[in-house]
Amino acid sequence: MSGVEDAAAVLSEVNIGDSCKPLDEHREANPDATPKDIVVTIGATVPTGFELTAADEVQEKLASKSTISKDRGKIYFEIPVTSLPKVHQLRSVDNLFVVVKEFKDYQFKETKEEALKDLEDLVKKLPWTDPLDVWRLNTSLKKRKTRRKKGSQTNAKKEKQEDDGSREQAVDKKMHEPVENVFEDTDVQDPENTDEIVQPGDDELSDSKEELTSNGESKNGSGDCKKCEMKAETLKFRVTCNRAGDNHSFKSNEAARDFGGAVQDFFQWKADMTNFDVEVLLNIHNNEVVVGIALTEESLHRRNITHFGPTTLRSTLAYGMLRLCDLQPADIIIDPMCGTGAIPIEGATEWPNCYHMAGDNNPQAVKRTANNIASLLKQIQSKESTPAGKPIDSIQWDICSLPLRTGSVDVIVTDMPFGKRIGSKKKNWDLYPSCLMEMGRICRPRTGRAVLLTQDRKCFAKALSKLGHLWRKSHTIWVNVGGLHAAVYLLKRSAEKN
Repeated sequence: MSGVEDAAAVLSEVNIGDSCKPLDEHREANPDATPKDIVVTIGATVPTGFELTAADEVQEKLASKSTISKDRGKIYFEIPVTSLPKVHQLRSVDNLFVVVKEFKDYQFKETKEEALKDLEDLVKKLPWTDPLDVWRLNTSLKKRKTRRKKGSQTNAKKEKQEDDGSREQAVDKKMHEPVENVFEDTDVQDPENTDEIVQPGDDELSDSKEELTSNGESKNGSGDCKKCEMKAETLKFRVTCNRAGDNHSFKSNEAARDFGGAVQDFFQWKADMTNFDVEVLLNIHNNEVVVGIALTEESLHRRNITHFGPTTLRSTLAYGMLRLCDLQPADIIIDPMCGTGAIPIEGATEWPNCYHMAGDNNPQAVKRTANNIASLLKQIQSKESTPAGKPIDSIQWDICSLPLRTGSVDVIVTDMPFGKRIGSKKKNWDLYPSCLMEMGRICRPRTGRAVLLTQDRKCFAKALSKLGHLWRKSHTIWVNVGGLHAAVYLLKRSAEKN
C-alpha cells in the first residue's frame, strides 16, 4: 500500500478531529468538504542557502508552489492532507511542521509585559482545529508504519528460524532493522541568531481535555458534541521558541514560558519538556510570527549513515549539492574526498540511473563508507525482500593522483577539508590547487561540472584564480555548516584540455 493510500485509509478509519467540532476555514468555505479535502500549510526547515532547491523539489514532487521565509532556512507550501506521506519523503528538508497561523507583520507592544500578554491572548484566537487534525493523522501514519515493520520482521523471524535457528535470526533481525531515526536530533537553526527554549510546566492539571469549536473557544456538552462519546485525553506538550531579531523587549525563554502557559490553560494539556506528545512551535523573526505544530520528532537528514566520522555531512545538504549538478542518466559522479560517503550514498539513492564512486585517501574513511553502503543495501533488502543493489563503489586513492582516465568523469561533488577538524589552513594552500588541477584533468571538457563545499573561501578563491583556464565559477551558495559560514561553488569545466 502506498503512502497516499495509507493516508486515505487512516482518514476513513480514524476520527482525526477527535471530536464533533467542525473544521475551520476550509470547511466554512465548503460545507460539503470531508477530512480528505483539508488543505493545510506545511512549514519545513532546510539547509540555509538551499531554500530555492527545496522549493524546486516541492514543486516537482508535490506540485505545490513554495513561499520562502524571510528567516533563512525555512519554506512554506500548501498540500491536501492526503499528500502528507509524500511530504515525509522529501530529501531536501530537515524538519516539518504544520502551520497554525502566520503573521507577516505582527506588531509587538513596546513593554515586555504588554508584549508577553499579547502572546498569551493570541492562543485563544488561533485556528487550532485543522493543524491538530493533521498532527493526529501524522501520528496515526507513523504508528501504522511501525506496526507494518514489526509485522514484516516477525514473519522474517519465523522463516529464518526454520532455516537457520533462532540465534542466527536474532542477529539477522538486528542487521535488518531500519537505520532511520535512531539518533537524537541536536540541530540548531542558527547558533548566532536563534535561541531554542522549551516551556516548563505545572504537573497539577486536569485529566480531561476541553472540546473546542472551530474559532478556538471552549464548548460545553450541548449541541452536536453532546452526541459524541469520547474518551478524555490529556496530552503532554512543550513549546519551543525560535527567535531572531534585536527589536524584541522579551527573551525567547520568556516568550516560550508565557505562550506555553496559555496553551496549557486553553487545552488543559500537561507540560513535559522531554516526554511530550505535541511540540508547539513559536517562530519569531523580527515582526514575522509563525505558530506551528511539529510533525517530525527528529531531523529527516538522519538517514543512510550508520557509521559516522568527525565531519559527516548532512544528507539534506548532500542532496542539495547533487541537485545543483542537473544530473543526467548515465552520468559518472565521483566524490574524491568522500569521508563517510554521505554524498555518493544520497546520489545512488535518488539518482540510480547514474554511476557513483566514493573515494578517500584515509583508509578509515573508506571503511566507514563501505559500511554505510552495506547498511543501506541491507535496509533496502529488508523492505523489498529481494537482493538489493545500487550503482555505487568505494575505493582508496590519492586526491592529487586519481586512478581515472583523463576526461572520464561527468560530475564531481565533494566536501573539501575546512582546515579545522581535518588538516589545516596551511595545508589547504597546497592541497586546493592540486585538487582543482586533478579534478580538471578527469572531468569532461565543455560538459563537466563540479560542486564543491568549503569554509576556507580565501584559499579556494586563490586556487581557482590560478586555474581559470580549466574552471569557470557559475554560481555560489552561502550556507551554514555546524555554525560555520561556508560556501558551495558550482563550477563548469572549460573546453581547454588539461
